[in-house]
Amino acid sequence: MRTIADRLAEMRVERGGATPPRPAPSTDNRAEILARWFGATLQIAPDGAAVVVERRVPLPPATLGNLAGLPAACYFDTETTGLSTGAGTVVFLAGLGHLERGHLVVRQLLLPDYPHEAALLRLVSAELAAQPRVVTYNGRGFDLPLLITRLTVHRLFREMSALPELHDDLLPVARRLYRRPLGGARLADVESGVLGVIRTSDCPGSEVPSRYFGYLRGGSPDLLTDVLDHNLQDIVSLALLEAEIVRMRAGGWRDAPVLDPHGMAVELLRQGASEEALEVVEAAMLPGVDQDRAHSLRRMATRLLISAGHVDRAEELWTAATRRASTDAAAAWLEVARIRERHRGDLHGALEAALTSSRVLDLAFALGRGGGMLAVGRVRLRVDARLRRLRRWVAAADRRAAREPRVA
Repeated sequence: MRTIADRLAEMRVERGGATPPRPAPSTDNRAEILARWFGATLQIAPDGAAVVVERRVPLPPATLGNLAGLPAACYFDTETTGLSTGAGTVVFLAGLGHLERGHLVVRQLLLPDYPHEAALLRLVSAELAAQPRVVTYNGRGFDLPLLITRLTVHRLFREMSALPELHDDLLPVARRLYRRPLGGARLADVESGVLGVIRTSDCPGSEVPSRYFGYLRGGSPDLLTDVLDHNLQDIVSLALLEAEIVRMRAGGWRDAPVLDPHGMAVELLRQGASEEALEVVEAAMLPGVDQDRAHSLRRMATRLLISAGHVDRAEELWTAATRRASTDAAAAWLEVARIRERHRGDLHGALEAALTSSRVLDLAFALGRGGGMLAVGRVRLRVDARLRRLRRWVAAADRRAAREPRVA
């Protein structure tokens, strides 16, 4: 299969011109100036060079203890010329951190100019391949897909195949644990609300591409100083956040001031700790909890209890929410009916609970506790649908029971 370069070469030969040899990339003054400016080293590759800024950050003993039981990892974050993962976006700064003797060693690879991109990609891939695991924040959606795109553009398939197979993206976990109480799950939100990190001087992410473009247009390398610090803090926060997540899974949720109990229970279930997940849910169902939130927690606790064979406890959980005439109490009686029907096989008991739900709903509407016609109408549709089905099934069961003595 001929490439575009081959076709262009043939056209030049047909026109009588020789194909000029491609000049070998060399380290230009821009790379040397960057290296001297930041007191960094210049790492040379066959197809270019990259500026390497290395810094060591001491970590608290508690953080190191939480991370000690995990496989070795490379904490990875990139700064790019855009927010798209398409072929036009370039990685101009890659931060890679790993634990070493009580410190987080962060190596930042900076791109001097576009002709050196292949060299930067080779060096980044080698750093990632040196560890069995990579840890990112939204790496599945952005950082790694963009890295793979750029490796494909430069036909660096061997480097692509050497990337670690284990990848822990902390963004989905942070969303489960912190998005509801913090109102968001950006790394900056988690830093200030959970990790206690306060960035005194920082470069907003929206300014990062423009600063690099300004440097390429002849600006001072000082434009990239805050970008390097921003990237460094991202890497450090990745290590701190993973240590905090490990602490939460090990029981630290009991004294966590900021936490979503529902998300914590889901996280524990994903780890196979169903008993602890049930403990989280039961501890969260305290008086004064929002009713919508309480119903969501009860549903999760019901699934956990039933899977453990505790049907009685699951039914008691919903019966405790039926003490006040309201649409929520009517919905709780529907859950009792569902448990009796599906998990006890008690159709008459399920029909009795559904009838109780209908009476509670009428009383709540008469007392003005229904929350409006729309809310009452929604629950009424569910109650009537279950009543119709249960009446049919109870009637059919009674007919079968009446026929059995005659057959005998």
